[in-house]
Amino acid sequence: MKILFVVGALKGIGGIESSLLNLLNNLKDTEYDISVCVLGDYISTSTQIPNNVEIIKGNKIIKYCLVEYKDLASELSRTELLGAAFIKTLKRVIGFRPILLTCLNFMKNSKKYDIAISYSNDMYRDVYSGGCEDYVEKCVKANKKIAWIHNDAREHGFTQNICKKKYKAFKYVVNVSQTCKEIFDEIIPEYTHKSKVITNTLSISDISKNHSNVSPFDSNKFNLVTVARIENQQKRIDRILECCKLLKRRGLNNWQWTVVGDGPDLLSLKQQAVEMGIDDVLKFVGRKNNPIPFMQHADIFIQTSDYEAYSMVLIEALCVSTPCIVTNYDSASNIIKDNYNGWIVEKKVNELVEKIIFLSGNPEILKSVGENCKLSSKELNEKALSSFYNLLS
Repeated sequence: MKILFVVGALKGIGGIESSLLNLLNNLKDTEYDISVCVLGDYISTSTQIPNNVEIIKGNKIIKYCLVEYKDLASELSRTELLGAAFIKTLKRVIGFRPILLTCLNFMKNSKKYDIAISYSNDMYRDVYSGGCEDYVEKCVKANKKIAWIHNDAREHGFTQNICKKKYKAFKYVVNVSQTCKEIFDEIIPEYTHKSKVITNTLSISDISKNHSNVSPFDSNKFNLVTVARIENQQKRIDRILECCKLLKRRGLNNWQWTVVGDGPDLLSLKQQAVEMGIDDVLKFVGRKNNPIPFMQHADIFIQTSDYEAYSMVLIEALCVSTPCIVTNYDSASNIIKDNYNGWIVEKKVNELVEKIIFLSGNPEILKSVGENCKLSSKELNEKALSSFYNLLS
């Protein structure tokens, strides 16, 4: 069976990329003939793709649209950077979609696939971004076409008209949680028969390889960790600053909160931490090629998001036996079972702080819950893989 996956770019960061790479690793010892088209022709040096996967390069103009200038600067010549700057300016003037559709005219895929999967969904909030669904629809011949939606469709600006037109050519539309499926079905009830649920998978062997016997923390402290894209619109990293301020005021002793990741709000949040006088307890350490040791050696993993679909870092934290505190977004209960592998609290700073203070004083509860975490991640992973194989058949 020939399977094609399509993604925009592989930047070495983000839940969608981790989800894809985990799935590819789970498939590498199967009989499937797998190809990946990277629409923007950008694969970071830290991205490790299994050797059995064929890479189909995309379009450089799309790369200039999708990849941040700072990442392009490390690999392009001065002349190429001028071209990239021109394309980015053009994108701001006319939008991404006209550029994308023009490029797709020159990107026809001559091969025939059994299954073609648009693995990165489009987004319509504020401005349009994406392109994988258009590529699969317009440029690929396949017996079955499948689209993946990796988040709350409402938050990405999906409407009934958009979904009806966009997914007409697709056999199935995969949502990564039951909650996200329910949202999609509510937006477009006539496509309920197309919508399926396949949660994100783990590459458990890779996570084990990334374990470290050396902790990145001061082991004498109570260590909290968050791994996320550093932006407030979804991830609400700003809540962490308010939590730290209140934890200091409440007199919690000998603790530190470490935030791993990069994103558009990183510099402003670091500056705010200094201004709030919490930079002694809150550390932003930036992007890490291997964030597993930070989750592995933390006392608690904390997620402060307003919404998620099926959080990759959350199940990774469970896989390394780290209990999790998550805010009560719609799909949180698809992963976290309260008092079993973590705790779900309301989206309020004081709720987060109360739970942290309580757990800091009750290490026996943390230990008991931690023992359930790895088992729950294994169960979730087996269910996800089974759902994927059922979809293929």
